[in-house]
Amino acid sequence: MKRNILIMAFLCLSLWVKGQSHTTAILPVHIDTLYSDILKEKRPVWIYTPSFDTSYFSKPAYPVLYVFDGDGYFASLATLIQQLSAVNGNTVLPQMIIVGIPNTRGHRTRDLTPSNSSADKTSGGGEQFTRFLQTELIPYIDKNYATAPYRTLMGHSFGGLMVINTLINHTNLFNAYIAIEPSMFYNNDDLLKQTEIALKQKDLKGSKLFLGIANTMNPGMDTAQVRSDTTEITHHIRSILKLTDSLKKNSSNNLKWAYKYYPDDDHASVPLAAGYDGLRFVFAKNRFPRNQPMNQFFDKAYTANDLKGLIIGHYNMMSEEMGYQVLPSEALMNMFGYALLQQKDNEKAYMFFDMNISYYPKSFNVYDSMGDYYLANNNKAKAAAYFKKALAIKYRKEIKDKLDNLEKN
Repeated sequence: MKRNILIMAFLCLSLWVKGQSHTTAILPVHIDTLYSDILKEKRPVWIYTPSFDTSYFSKPAYPVLYVFDGDGYFASLATLIQQLSAVNGNTVLPQMIIVGIPNTRGHRTRDLTPSNSSADKTSGGGEQFTRFLQTELIPYIDKNYATAPYRTLMGHSFGGLMVINTLINHTNLFNAYIAIEPSMFYNNDDLLKQTEIALKQKDLKGSKLFLGIANTMNPGMDTAQVRSDTTEITHHIRSILKLTDSLKKNSSNNLKWAYKYYPDDDHASVPLAAGYDGLRFVFAKNRFPRNQPMNQFFDKAYTANDLKGLIIGHYNMMSEEMGYQVLPSEALMNMFGYALLQQKDNEKAYMFFDMNISYYPKSFNVYDSMGDYYLANNNKAKAAAYFKKALAIKYRKEIKDKLDNLEKN
């Protein structure tokens, strides 16, 4: 059996598996750059990729989160996603790639406003910036990173404004949108007016939107008073509430959406909480097993067929939800197989190893693991056959050593 797999007690599974550790002190983050012919400048991008050792496991495909103002929100999102997708066996969120898009000097207003305002001559480059995303950045990320065909866009303030603009005017560029405190008041409510019309006319089926709203009212005011107020100081929140009203009125557009008001947060403090809630909304069905403890895998009341049905049902549902084939993690399935093998629950252990072969038939690891299963059950002939299958895909000295020992004996 693989010697360096650490099998934790099932009540505190933490996904320490061979070739994959989620407890590193430093997140796997690096800064990439590309030159934009559209913007005529070099653009840095901050990239978080889940820690994964492809020398053992098949190369995964991850959904991608694109974040405006990436220099401000990247670190907290990377920590949040790592915690809820990997640490302690969490599957609340899927493991995903984060692409933080920092602003270049003096160009935030240019890039994150969809129309030109007389108040700022540098504004109004949002459509050009969207072309950069569509024709340069996204293709670059898809070419160079292990992406799945599911993209989420997140932004705050002007970034939130551009999230709404992208949803309305470039709907299919992303699958999901998280707009936190979007500046819908911008340029005399210009985008708000466009959005109110679009929500009546467009079919937004397949898109998701989460809207986060902070408390930017004067002390003592409530949302009813704000709606009837005409002072400039409440213009920001009034415009967002109008957007919410329009979303409520136009359910026939098939947009799946939700919003949350944060009475104890202001414009500056809300992104952390709203980012968490937005991701939970977008990936609400990801957790597996849903609303049940993972220790059912070790519960004798559940048969191997019961668990197999749960796994197949969940990932079929997720594939339909996400629009591409979503597979269980090879590493996680592998870990459960070894944990159950150690407990001598051979039927369930075999089920996990066998399903891993069906999901990842080109991986040497899945055949090596099945060889270990048969070796633990003293079936030397089948163990040898699976070790040979593993070696035919990839040579590994430790597998060859196991095979040699079998053939000597």
